[in-house]
Amino acid sequence: MPPGRKNDGSTAVEFAILLPVWLMIFFAFLDYGWYLTNIFVLDHAVTAGARAGVKVKYWLEPDDDAYKDPGEIAKQMVRRSFWLGSIQDNDIEVKYINQDNEEVDETGELFYLEVRVQKLAYSFLAGYLPEGMIPETIGAVALAAFP
Repeated sequence: MPPGRKNDGSTAVEFAILLPVWLMIFFAFLDYGWYLTNIFVLDHAVTAGARAGVKVKYWLEPDDDAYKDPGEIAKQMVRRSFWLGSIQDNDIEVKYINQDNEEVDETGELFYLEVRVQKLAYSFLAGYLPEGMIPETIGAVALAAFP
């Protein structure tokens, strides 16, 4: 170092310049990780709902006293499995599909149960990412075949 020159305070200045950048990167990773966690948990919840609806149809026949609608069981399972927040009944769509890929009611010959959650509002964890980098809603679809 040349005589008469000091480095005192240069580290503090560098830290002050780089800290906001590092914090923005950290919180961006945090928000994106939270977004992916929400997507994975919703996907699992919808899949669990479709499986539960198919299984209840397999266990009980419509003429049994204990019979429950497969669609209602699927909705209950989706709500219970999504542990990151709450899902309302109007956010969950259940369709009964026959072998010809036509939508039917639950009393018809069922082949598939489709469970869908569309446009579930997603809330950011830190909120540091600009609008448009992460969608404001998430969704998932699961299709399960009746045995």
